[in-house]
Amino acid sequence: MLKREIIRKENYNWDRAEELAVQLNISPLVTGVLLNRNMTEVEEIQEFLYGSEEPFHDPFLLKDMSKAVGRILEAIQNKEKITVYGDYDVDGITASSLLYMFLKEQGALVDVYIPNRKDEGYGLNIDALQKLFSRGTRLLITVDCGVSGNKEVAAVAEKMDIIITDHHMPPEELPAAYAIINPQQKDCPYPFKKLAGVGVTFKLCQGIYQKLTQEKELWTDKIEFVAMGTVADIVPLIGENRELVRRGLKRITHTKSKGLMELMKVAGVAGKNITGETIGFVIAPRLNAVGRLEHAMSAVELLTTDDQVRAEEIAQKLNEENIIRQSISKKIFAEAEAMLRQEEHIKHAIVLAKDDWHAGVVGIVASRLVDKYNLPAILITMDGENAKGSCRSIPPLNLYAALEGCKEYLLQFGGHHQAAGLTLKKSDITKFKEAFIAKVKAMLPEGGYVPRVMPDYFVPFDKKITIKTINDLALLEPCGAENSFPIFAFAAATLTNFYTMGREKNHLKLFLNYAQNQYKAVVWNEGENFSHYYVGEKGDFAFVPKCNVFQGVETVDLHLVAFKPFRHIIDMRHNNISKKQTVKSILQTGEKTVIYVSNIKAIDQLSVKGNFQVCSYGSKVVEPNIKNVIFYDLPSIDVLANDNFPLEGNVNAALYLLYNNKEVLAAEQELSKLYPEKNVMRANYKYLIKLIKTQSVVKTNVLLDYEKTRECFFTERILAIFAELNFINLVNGQITFKSSAHNDLVNSPTYCKMKDEYREKKQVLKNLMNTTALEISKKWK
Repeated sequence: MLKREIIRKENYNWDRAEELAVQLNISPLVTGVLLNRNMTEVEEIQEFLYGSEEPFHDPFLLKDMSKAVGRILEAIQNKEKITVYGDYDVDGITASSLLYMFLKEQGALVDVYIPNRKDEGYGLNIDALQKLFSRGTRLLITVDCGVSGNKEVAAVAEKMDIIITDHHMPPEELPAAYAIINPQQKDCPYPFKKLAGVGVTFKLCQGIYQKLTQEKELWTDKIEFVAMGTVADIVPLIGENRELVRRGLKRITHTKSKGLMELMKVAGVAGKNITGETIGFVIAPRLNAVGRLEHAMSAVELLTTDDQVRAEEIAQKLNEENIIRQSISKKIFAEAEAMLRQEEHIKHAIVLAKDDWHAGVVGIVASRLVDKYNLPAILITMDGENAKGSCRSIPPLNLYAALEGCKEYLLQFGGHHQAAGLTLKKSDITKFKEAFIAKVKAMLPEGGYVPRVMPDYFVPFDKKITIKTINDLALLEPCGAENSFPIFAFAAATLTNFYTMGREKNHLKLFLNYAQNQYKAVVWNEGENFSHYYVGEKGDFAFVPKCNVFQGVETVDLHLVAFKPFRHIIDMRHNNISKKQTVKSILQTGEKTVIYVSNIKAIDQLSVKGNFQVCSYGSKVVEPNIKNVIFYDLPSIDVLANDNFPLEGNVNAALYLLYNNKEVLAAEQELSKLYPEKNVMRANYKYLIKLIKTQSVVKTNVLLDYEKTRECFFTERILAIFAELNFINLVNGQITFKSSAHNDLVNSPTYCKMKDEYREKKQVLKNLMNTTALEISKKWK
């Protein structure tokens, strides 16, 4: 859910930002953002924005680079068969394609092998290595994998030489490979440690090229492949990575790869400005899809083919595979959500396992669960006796370290701080789940992880977000991990309208008013939380400003990343929801909750567990640390009236309104019995007179027993009204006829009192349903 903490802070030193802006001839917004990111000097900012004359480090600073280059040149000269062994994600696909094409251009006898995700899994496997040896491979170069393949390397070390290039965290004991190029090695002197797998491969190409040509200028051909893999693997876009992506994005629209050009065409981005966002959300998913569902070699063939017809065919296939992948992801996510609804608590981590989940897609779903629940998530698919899992983390949790603490239950695992993969026995899943959740609980601070957004800039009341603002900020591209696009914020803006959008109504369009300016905002995948917003709601909004072009007209769109409401009210009064499931979902978090009821039996019937207390309407919430307050069933009083409202100003809880129209309808039907209209009174009168004529005397207790009368509903007050109007005699529990003379109901004091009570109770019901969330928020003082 989008609602999260937004940290207010002082804006940067505007005078210093203006001074730097003048010196650099750029917008003070840009220099201000960089000041916030601790860039204070002109030279530093200039290099960050425009790059340096020598942006790349010497490849031979990487440990084992000289040794690896020498062995590869020897293999090229001796016509030894070289196999590039890659991974099936975009980082591995681009790294494999890059090295394959580069070595081929140098005259190497080279091939590519990428394991099948489903049958072989991630990394090296002995069967594949044996097969490659039998086919003539004598030098194997891994890209984006291999650093944890101790057993596999040892199995073929005497048959072929293996050079490992990888960027993942190395284990304590390294494989006995011919050479290992990985900047993460403890004794590697390379100054930049955060290269992607394709970045390490690129450095190897630079090393080989430098050795072959003796040129001082480093090789940068096919740098667009490096940009794609670097962005897709979500490594930090700082230092050397930033320059790799910056140059790669410039090159990508002029790429010589027929396949990449065709892929951009089918994705609808050919001829457009390609940004890091385009790669991350348009190009990369299509390259990834085929590796997830079929075989990643199709993607390698796409990037490396010179056949135009074949390029068109594969690009179309990848586009279709991506559509299928989206459908499978949606199905698995729905199943995961259904499984979570059965959990008693969802507190420290999510670990779910199922037989038929597609191993290539569970990682995407795990990421969605992390985004929704703000918890680390592991999704495991079972196949026979073994199971494979994809793991995704939250910022404060080192996922690799957490898995290290549970390795007794794992057959193997690998990855880094935020993402990992694992294999384990099916019989160990329950034990692993318990151990992992316990480990996460121990590693995270008390109270768990609360997402916080710290905007780069709170927009002053006298400033406005314009197209020029967005164009100025484009200087900060490429943006991504550790160099995010600047987040702006409005302090105390007002939501004036909103609605769902998209084919499946799964997104929200919001309209905001800030400093008398109107803005359009988009919230992706927030449609299911429609009830969490209300017209007139005030709060802090954090967003990334974007330029939207429709029919040639440019407008400002705000892509919301966080919203901190001043009064959080979730209005489900007019929704058709499962109240039981809603309460269970709230209590699963373990947050302290107060549930208000008119009927205590309603909660007993729920059979829910959690950190909650039950109160009757009319009592106050006195604890300021309550996180959730639930109005569960229809209040018996006007709980939304000022005197009855239970929340004080110091209680910063989320208020859930769960009572609904169905309950109001039932209450109105009950009122109509207790306070009958004139036509009902007339029918009752006729029924009673008819009864008296046949029986002469009617006993009161018999008449009041609806189960016996059935035709009419009588109360003591109805009989009192008839007595006050001189229609009947009512003495000692017996009713006899008195007069048939006309007498208006308004002449009965009891009837007049009933009508007043009825109007009051109807007004209470009306208030309970029609008081808007905005009006409720104003009672919260």
